[in-house]
Amino acid sequence: MELLIANGRVVTETGAFEGDILVRDGRIAAVGGDLASRAGRAPVLDAAGLSVLPGFVDLHVHADDEIGRWTLADDFGSASAAALLGGVTTIVAFATQRPGEQLQACVGRYLAKVAGRSRCDVAFHLTPTGERWDWAALARLAGRGFGTVKLYTTYRQAGLYSSWERLAELMPRLAELGLRLLLHCEDDDTLARVDASRLDLCDPFSHTRLRPPGAETEAIERALELARQAGCPLHVVHVSTARGAGLVAAARPLQRVSAETCPQYLFLDEEALRGPDGHRLLCSPPLRDESTRRQLVELVLAGALDVLATDHCPFFRRDKDAVDGDLRAVPCGLPGVGALVPLAFELLAGRGEAGLRVLVTMVSAKPARLAGLHPRKGTLDVGADADLVVLDLEGEQRAVRSTLADAHDPWAGYTTRLAFRHVLVRGVEVVRDGRLVDAPPSGTTLQG
Repeated sequence: MELLIANGRVVTETGAFEGDILVRDGRIAAVGGDLASRAGRAPVLDAAGLSVLPGFVDLHVHADDEIGRWTLADDFGSASAAALLGGVTTIVAFATQRPGEQLQACVGRYLAKVAGRSRCDVAFHLTPTGERWDWAALARLAGRGFGTVKLYTTYRQAGLYSSWERLAELMPRLAELGLRLLLHCEDDDTLARVDASRLDLCDPFSHTRLRPPGAETEAIERALELARQAGCPLHVVHVSTARGAGLVAAARPLQRVSAETCPQYLFLDEEALRGPDGHRLLCSPPLRDESTRRQLVELVLAGALDVLATDHCPFFRRDKDAVDGDLRAVPCGLPGVGALVPLAFELLAGRGEAGLRVLVTMVSAKPARLAGLHPRKGTLDVGADADLVVLDLEGEQRAVRSTLADAHDPWAGYTTRLAFRHVLVRGVEVVRDGRLVDAPPSGTTLQG
């Protein structure tokens, strides 16, 4: 029930030091220098020459779900395995209400998908649907730790669309319940004005024209104003434009707003859609031009964005390849959860130890706070869950792998020297030297 992680370079949001971490009953019992005298006969994990960081949190994961008419390639078993191999110890997924389904039943349906399957811990964002919400049920769920609601300014045919008028009604009530709104920002009217008849719909590159940058920035601008008026905390998901990121950064001193971007918008650009496998890289919002990609990287490095998350959304190979003469028949989404930390590290590695602190902030502490999981997750403070990642920053070069499912991997061919020597979830070692420990899945749901 006890474990001493000794002699590591302990990295937090605010600094780094040579020291130890004492784990007791799945939680952090002490952090500091030379804790051996307090550890008694506890087993020792020697982290000399290695970095010890809090477990990472992917704030945006789709798993074991249906998106339109497609079933995702990952269930919580395979998604959590890929996550742990990449140092992600907590994933935050989505519970989307079906037509005619009670919200409480919706939550129960998703919670049941985790038990006995997930190897890492799981939390959920809620997506209530329909015109008449059960606000009493939502209030009860908020009291159980469900602190976020995810809505969309597009996807009308999928039954997910919320008009601006509807959002203006919902935001004050969400604010009253203390709920944070996560919003997919692509203005549906802007998308509707695109003349698809002028585009080659056999060419995946046309996806960038069907979903232009202006749709995102228009939606972000309007969402910021509505959220400010309502006093509603707002988190803008998967920002793909420099102007969108700039709008959020400018609003941050005036209201409670945050934003994330994803590895695909920092490492890939729209020219990748011109290749023979371009349809496999379709996602929404789409990949942007090289100039925008470079600007987004600079904005991340400048601190203009809060979180790096993946929007992990893997489809089976057969579904991605069913183009059938129209790119709109291809499901939009990319896997990413297993690649999040290696890619984020590559982005920040040039900053040395300061980059590691930013990594902790953007991929551990801030996502945990936004999901309502802090200080249980995302920190090395005493009392937190002992979710720990022991890293070798100079391991042997190896392939980055974002998914273990039967899905096309956009990061095939990317490599990293980041080696995950030990990954612990609530004090139990689940990864050793880059391999899953052979044990039954023990992940838990983090809301009541």
